[in-house]
Amino acid sequence: MPPNPDIASIRADLLDEMAAYMERCAEDPDNEPPYGKAEIDECANILDAYAAAIDKLSKPADHAAIMKEVERVVVALNEFDERAGGVIETEEREKLCDIIYLVAKDAGLQADEDITEQWRDW
Repeated sequence: MPPNPDIASIRADLLDEMAAYMERCAEDPDNEPPYGKAEIDECANILDAYAAAIDKLSKPADHAAIMKEVERVVVALNEFDERAGGVIETEEREKLCDIIYLVAKDAGLQADEDITEQWRDW
């Protein structure tokens, strides 16, 4: 992930909350966790691949090039969410959108709207 401390903090919170939820579910014999460590790692890898792709763009990056990577990460997260059985809930969605936006903003994107909405299923 980029050196932006806000992005790193939000990413850590997201992954920690996913792990904590998984652990709470595992403690209840009547409630099977909806996902496991592999899914948490996959989510982290999707975010890291997005940040790496954005980082490879020329600086300041072209709006269209940034938005292509935004689309790519949102579609990847859609596919992840579908495979994992709809694990992206409101809190996760907000943090994922924040990360996606901040990475794009650091690359030079100037946008006030939700840049994920047109592709996002979660």
